[in-house]
Amino acid sequence: MVGAVEQVMADYQVEMEQWYHIYTLDENYLGKGKEVASNRVWDYLEENLVAVDWLGRVKGFYNFQVKDAQMIPKQYLYENECEHLKKQIHDWAVHTMLPNQKRITRSNENIRAQKSRSVSKPVEGNKLENPRNDQESQAIIAMLDPRNLIDEIKRLGILTVASNDRLPLSKVKILREDLPSRQLVWTKEENGGYSSIIQDKAEVELYIWQHFQSALSIVREEETAYSNEIEYLISGKESDYDCLEKVAKQLILLRLPINIAAIHKDGVKKNEVKATALLIATLLLQPEAVEGIQEGILDAWAYGESIADVKCLLEGEKVPIKKNSNNWKLSFSQLFHMNTIVTKQSDSGMGYEEYLKLLLLKVPEKRLYFRMLDLMQLNIQKKYPEFQIKDCMTQYQIDTTVQLDTRFFSLPMKKGNGYEFIMSRTGSYQ
Repeated sequence: MVGAVEQVMADYQVEMEQWYHIYTLDENYLGKGKEVASNRVWDYLEENLVAVDWLGRVKGFYNFQVKDAQMIPKQYLYENECEHLKKQIHDWAVHTMLPNQKRITRSNENIRAQKSRSVSKPVEGNKLENPRNDQESQAIIAMLDPRNLIDEIKRLGILTVASNDRLPLSKVKILREDLPSRQLVWTKEENGGYSSIIQDKAEVELYIWQHFQSALSIVREEETAYSNEIEYLISGKESDYDCLEKVAKQLILLRLPINIAAIHKDGVKKNEVKATALLIATLLLQPEAVEGIQEGILDAWAYGESIADVKCLLEGEKVPIKKNSNNWKLSFSQLFHMNTIVTKQSDSGMGYEEYLKLLLLKVPEKRLYFRMLDLMQLNIQKKYPEFQIKDCMTQYQIDTTVQLDTRFFSLPMKKGNGYEFIMSRTGSYQ
């Protein structure tokens, strides 16, 4: 029985181990059927218990016969709040010899051909859509007021002005209904084991960073369903473009309060904006609104600076955590030509992937683990289309029934022409 269990355990899903260091047994044997495992146990027992001569006759003093062999799933990888996935990640983190594996920076050469790659046209200040441009004053305001431009960028998407040629920006929809995050249920068993323990955030971060790629770097050369995998873990969107757009918006939300605080302390910028605010208020015949317009333009300028920060991050540069007049990137005139921004380089601050680590902390546990399983399934399906995470077992039981012919005397367990033994043994990757 021990040998039968070990033989089945040796059939672990190879790509799950090689790519993700996760040991599982595919119950469906890559589409061959759930009976394959039981048949392999049966064949092993017959080969090792039943000896036959060259004529096919049973030889030996005892005559064993295999009457039944069944493999019964005990636990799947995703069950009990992904208990065994968490445990294997923990074991990998404890024993890994590559805690600082270097990621490969993307270049134009290693970005794969992408389908339906399209980015909206750059936004220019004099091309804003304005339903009131039939009036001369409104047309002038549209050209003077950067708030209209910022609203247009929000509508078209941050990547219309923040992207670059190195980024994977495919708009091909990837998600399907058979993914773990869409068909599996996050459940917790009573008296659950490892799942009741909060997974060490450092372990998860290390695991993600050594097994999944981002818009700026890759970890292996094999083709993947998503190019922006870490961005998918954060956003769960249907395409590389949508994942990166969602992350860009979250980066804006992180940077915007910092930039608003900095610009409202900058007297030079406030005076620069005040003249524009006064002109707009005059055209609107609302001189009392000067202060409110000034505040709004300052906030729009800070939003534009946040976009410049995201553009800088996506180019692989660092962004200072705090802003002042010396490290501020965007001039007031550049607000009207956002696509021409030339970002200032900085040796201090945080880079794009450091911000990704912050965003990962905000992802709920259920979504994070199920999205990891999504990526595992999608990538392995590129090689084996029949593969499903829902079929991945981490613990199973083998039940066998063996009959031994009677010798000399009868015992109570006699059944028919022989003694019948029912044996069970559990196999587990934990």
